[in-house]
Amino acid sequence: MILGILLALSAASQAGSLGGHSPVTAEPAIATEDRAAVLDEMWQRRLLAPDQSVWAPSDAELLSRIRLAEPEALAYLKKKFGGTRPWTAARRGKEPARRLLTKEGYDKYLFDVTQDAIEYFASKGASAKWALKLTDWDGRRLFDGDGRLTPAGVAVYTRAKLKLEVYWKSPNGETFGTRRPPAVRQ
Repeated sequence: MILGILLALSAASQAGSLGGHSPVTAEPAIATEDRAAVLDEMWQRRLLAPDQSVWAPSDAELLSRIRLAEPEALAYLKKKFGGTRPWTAARRGKEPARRLLTKEGYDKYLFDVTQDAIEYFASKGASAKWALKLTDWDGRRLFDGDGRLTPAGVAVYTRAKLKLEVYWKSPNGETFGTRRPPAVRQ
């Protein structure tokens, strides 16, 4: 029955009756994976309701971001809160001991690391007024429009906390960093 529904959705999306986009298509990395395995992973990570059998491109994008952040997020949650169980799900199948970061866990990690990053950048001279408008050296925003760290922001913040060489800029062009910026870079 589910296979019939999926075939009908696939045919409808190819015919253009779903508004020009297919909820099943996703990022190229996820599109090449086994559809059943991706769907099972989305259910385990609580990205989709258990009765939902199709995903939107935004769901696939979120899955990619969670996968990318998972090692760092699990380490961060364990260090900050002493454990990860409330924000992870048991993995079914081959690696039952390994737990998966859920959507709730990713949201918790992103919220807390964002608060830490704002505090850090403010302590390094970026006033609270401008902290959310900082960019990295290549001009990518460190915080999105909702005030959460972007992947570029996580990279800059992580390097800064590890005391590695990294720079960021305020909207007025002022340069900050873990080292004194070379004269050529200013």
